[in-house]
Amino acid sequence: MKKIRKKTIVKLAMAAIAFLLLLGVCVYTVFIRPALMDRETVIYMETQVQSGDLIQGIMENGSVEMEESHVTYDLDISYEEEDEEDEEDGEDGESSRYLEIEEVYVVQGQRMKEGDDLFRFTQDSIDGVRRNLKNSVSEARVELAEAESEYNTQAQTAKSTYNSSVAESDTAQRSYDASMNNLQQQINLLYADIQVLQKEINDWNEKLVDEDTLEEYSDLKYEMEKAKELLDETDISSVAAYVANYEDYQTALSSFEELDDLLQSYRDGIEENTQEILEHNEEILKAQTELGQEELLLRQEYDSAVQGGSLAKDVYGYTLDSLQDTVDDARQTLTEAQELLSDFEAFVGEDGVIRADGSGLITEIAYEAGDRLMSAGTMLSYVTEDACSITIDVSEEDISHISVGDTVTIEMNAYSDEEWEGTVSAVTTSADSEYSATVNYPVTIHIEGDTTRIYGGMTADITFVTDSVENVLYVDSSAVVTGEDGSTGVYKKDAEGNMVLRPVTTGFSNGTQTEILEGLSEGDTVYIAGTVGAGMDEESLKETGRENG
Repeated sequence: MKKIRKKTIVKLAMAAIAFLLLLGVCVYTVFIRPALMDRETVIYMETQVQSGDLIQGIMENGSVEMEESHVTYDLDISYEEEDEEDEEDGEDGESSRYLEIEEVYVVQGQRMKEGDDLFRFTQDSIDGVRRNLKNSVSEARVELAEAESEYNTQAQTAKSTYNSSVAESDTAQRSYDASMNNLQQQINLLYADIQVLQKEINDWNEKLVDEDTLEEYSDLKYEMEKAKELLDETDISSVAAYVANYEDYQTALSSFEELDDLLQSYRDGIEENTQEILEHNEEILKAQTELGQEELLLRQEYDSAVQGGSLAKDVYGYTLDSLQDTVDDARQTLTEAQELLSDFEAFVGEDGVIRADGSGLITEIAYEAGDRLMSAGTMLSYVTEDACSITIDVSEEDISHISVGDTVTIEMNAYSDEEWEGTVSAVTTSADSEYSATVNYPVTIHIEGDTTRIYGGMTADITFVTDSVENVLYVDSSAVVTGEDGSTGVYKKDAEGNMVLRPVTTGFSNGTQTEILEGLSEGDTVYIAGTVGAGMDEESLKETGRENG
């Protein structure tokens, strides 16, 4: 019985204790804890007085833009007519007229340096274009010589006619002199014709000894003889083979005879010109011997010519102008041909390699190996290190603080721990859109310094400095306390370790830091005061303190 009674008492005691604990929790939850939460605790975060520069600015963001430079082919090598030989040559004809790229040394996205090899041309195409350009120069020289010869002879004839026409009152001796001068002009014309004929002979002789022509002649002759030999060896009873070999022989024979006829035409031309020169020489001798006999006839012709004396001056001026225009055109053609040849030699250089004229990132390559430069244009595009810029929109409230030449700070989002310096290169004075609710003005910033790691399209934050002070004392603005009377102070510890509010005089502030004019020294420790609920744990107190700081 005693044991049962003892167990009952223990159970009752434990129940009583549990009830009391539950009652205590309820009282704490309902009455005590809310009261504690209503109380606030002041905490202090340390910060130091520092020395340095304070900057106030405007921050905007934008994307990097890259201005391209180009390696260009700007030689205007054009051909008005295709001769039969080039038409038959097909692609070989084009290779003799246009530069062909043999190798490309760079790829898109590569960073090149000034002097790097970019393209190489085939030597065959260089030789072909050079040969054509030299032929153009030679032809232009012949045309100029003909024009100058025509000018000299025709101008003298026109002058003679003019003098004859306006010299009606001249003496017989002057009439005689004019007539003799006219005869002499005819002789000069013969000499001029001889010069032109001789130049043609020289040109044909050059073509007859041209290495390419002789090589082609030899090749065609060999192909013709080989085709003939094959035809002779073919059994005529094998009709198909014989017909095929006969057609090949006729084709080879036709090509050989065509070139042979062309070369023969040169020889015939040389022979004809030589004969014509001999005839001109005979005419000159004959004219010189007949000068005396023609004197009377020339006087009669003079009398007839002076009847048009009233128009002689205009005709003479027109004739000279027309002749001079022809000479000027021929001289200009020769100059342009010589300049084009000179520009070509400068372009291909001694080794046929095009090299970079600057440094930068290659953005586009317009040609690949095997392509021909058949027209002027861009061969390669690249961006130099100093060609990076950013264009941003600045609001009308901030645009008045920005001017061309201002220095800005640039932070690339791709490189968060680095800064670049930039310069405002342009400020657009017209708003970007007259229909927008907000008015913005485009501002262009040129990125300075090393831009080798910057790529087009990268985003960046740009800070414009609107105001600043240099070499001042400053503290975190949260540490400065402003009284109701406008006075300012900071919290410091006194000798007993209590927080006291010490008066200070403040100056410039950028919103984050505030300049201290009086009351503190560099390195002093001051405190940022904050209040939190008493129910917060220690970690929450620290976190709240960090946020207030």
